[in-house]
Amino acid sequence: MNRLLPFMVAVLAALDLVTLAAVEKLKARPTPPDLTPRVAQLETDLSQAQSDIGELKQEVLLLQHRGQGGD
Repeated sequence: MNRLLPFMVAVLAALDLVTLAAVEKLKARPTPPDLTPRVAQLETDLSQAQSDIGELKQEVLLLQHRGQGGD
């Protein structure tokens, strides 16, 4: 398990970057009025995903720290 933790951190960091890029792309494009509610929901979902990813990264880093005898 401990050998997988750095990989998990890397995957979560990549997911974080992807969600950040998606949010920026949504904000950069003009939104047609008929799609405004859907885009707003996407922004909310992506923001929640970023929050969840951040929490997962913290948990994985804590596990990694414990695995190295830091606790």
